Amino acid sequence: MRVNVDKVNFLKSWGLAERSAGSSGAMNIFSSVRMKADINGVELQATDIKTSIICKAQGVTVIEPGEAVIPLKGVTELFRKAGSSDFMLQVDDEGHAVMNSGKSRYRFSTYPVGDFPKLPSSDGGELLCSIEASKLQLALDRGTLCASTGDEYPQYLSSAYFETMDGLINIVSTDKRRLAICRSEITDGGDSKSILLPMKGLKELQRVLGLLEPSLMIKIIFDDSQAYFVAENVEFAVRRVESKFPAYDKILPTSFSTTAAIDRLELIAAIERVDVVVRDYNRILIINMEPDAGCVLSGRAPEFGEAVENIQCEVGGNQVAIGVNSKYFHDAVKVLDDQVTQLLFNGSDGHMMVRAKESDSFVCLVAPLELTKEQLERIDIESVSE
Repeated sequence: MRVNVDKVNFLKSWGLAERSAGSSGAMNIFSSVRMKADINGVELQATDIKTSIICKAQGVTVIEPGEAVIPLKGVTELFRKAGSSDFMLQVDDEGHAVMNSGKSRYRFSTYPVGDFPKLPSSDGGELLCSIEASKLQLALDRGTLCASTGDEYPQYLSSAYFETMDGLINIVSTDKRRLAICRSEITDGGDSKSILLPMKGLKELQRVLGLLEPSLMIKIIFDDSQAYFVAENVEFAVRRVESKFPAYDKILPTSFSTTAAIDRLELIAAIERVDVVVRDYNRILIINMEPDAGCVLSGRAPEFGEAVENIQCEVGGNQVAIGVNSKYFHDAVKVLDDQVTQLLFNGSDGHMMVRAKESDSFVCLVAPLELTKEQLERIDIESVSE
């Protein structure tokens, strides 16, 4: 194999493949990239077993076709630090590689091509839907909010559920204490279909999407074992999770006894100030909503002190006092980008719903925390003092 490489354009493609390989600090077949050069150009392949990528290399001219498995350790740095704007890469049949960059020359060894695993392919898979890269990125940012990135059991706790219906895709996650749902418009999505994918693979997908053009259309294809995210010159595969996601739609409330509309930035700032007090104690943030009086956020840590935040807002329905985890509350409000955040309640024992005002494109349910008698008494005191 012999190719001439335009460094700037090639490194963009190489970066896509590099991210999907195993640790670049290791020396094994999974910390490498396979290069396949033919008359159609150069294809790059990489995998860490759980995910894989196949992409077309940009900025490469094929002089002699062939294949090579290039180690990431050291070689990637040589590519990036090459002294000239282009370089020549040649690999002989014994796997000895020579890189010529200007007046400099570097030699390194490659892995046997036969040792590189065969990667899954979307050929023959079933279409889930098509969606713009920017919309998919946003849906992943919001819809995976409540999933764990560790290896949790049941497996659905560290996974995200993809479900299509009526021209929309729902991306859903839960950790049993909260639930996030993000809805986005799709094309080519007809019948109701669903897949469950691990968060580790989806985090890698988000990094790949960040390197693509926002307007690029992504086809989501699946088979019995994999899901494929296919765009022009790129195919990223994630191994599916063999687990059943809970029937989340059955716990979504359809009516509420209390509603509030609050300026999002003001709410975030107030939550962050209360969190300073409670984050090293129990992280309980108490919300007290009263019609015609507004919202009071408070928190207390015996060895630190207490915080009380008064926010002017529209409150409708019944008075409610509820305790929630300050981090969960903050996370749910932070991912929104609307000016006004809507909070909806069904008493102190019901889940709090966070969403944009008059929109259900993203909703997050946060489970209530049990309040002590002392905490309830302090709510009454604070209400009277106002």
